[in-house]
Amino acid sequence: MKKLFTIFCMLIVALSCDESKLSKGPVDSLSLIRAEINITQRLHSKIENQVVVSLFDEEGKTIKNDAIKIYVNGAEVKYTVRQGLYYTSSTYYLKDSANPTNNQFNFEIVLPDGKRSFLAGVDALDLVNGQNISYTEKGNLNKDYEITWKELTGVNYLAIARTVKVKKQEDPHITTYEERLPDTISIHAAGRHVVSKLTFEDSTYQVNILSFTFIARKNGKVNPELAKGSSISIMGSIERSVSFEQ
Repeated sequence: MKKLFTIFCMLIVALSCDESKLSKGPVDSLSLIRAEINITQRLHSKIENQVVVSLFDEEGKTIKNDAIKIYVNGAEVKYTVRQGLYYTSSTYYLKDSANPTNNQFNFEIVLPDGKRSFLAGVDALDLVNGQNISYTEKGNLNKDYEITWKELTGVNYLAIARTVKVKKQEDPHITTYEERLPDTISIHAAGRHVVSKLTFEDSTYQVNILSFTFIARKNGKVNPELAKGSSISIMGSIERSVSFEQ
């Protein structure tokens, strides 16, 4: 029981150390704040996008201060506390229905003293047509797989992930599936990619699903008065899956 109490106390201390002194102390300057802003935008529509804003101090500790307000294009981004396991919690600002104005996302911050300032801004991503991705939904283990695309303006990365069927010699009657870490490559708005058939199978696994995620990502500008490491980025994606199930 004593050991359990000690562990509990250590956990409470660790959690309190993760919280910035600015959570309760005065915050009267942007230079005290490191802001990380992430926008997830649909690539087929510019409405109903998700915004997440996290605030930290210069030491990287989370600022949990609901007296600090965040706005995107005039609409408030709600201060959010989400409970996790073992008395942990995540604190950030969240909005699930952010829309660009004049094709931009502009953020403002209001400090506890009422001072309102520009926080960050970024242009919305270009919309793209998923029909410009050419692929087959069924793969063949004995053939290289090719996927091509065109006119995917703003798309700059392709992530290729695999779900594989694990071969277990000691128990061949039990089927187990694993997801492998994706490979990510830089691409242009038009191109092609070939996955070699030599990567589909060996003595330990057989590919079951190939997933291709086309990613558009770019950074915007932040207020230069903010602490070093502040950033704003916007990302959108289109996914296509190929089955190799026999």
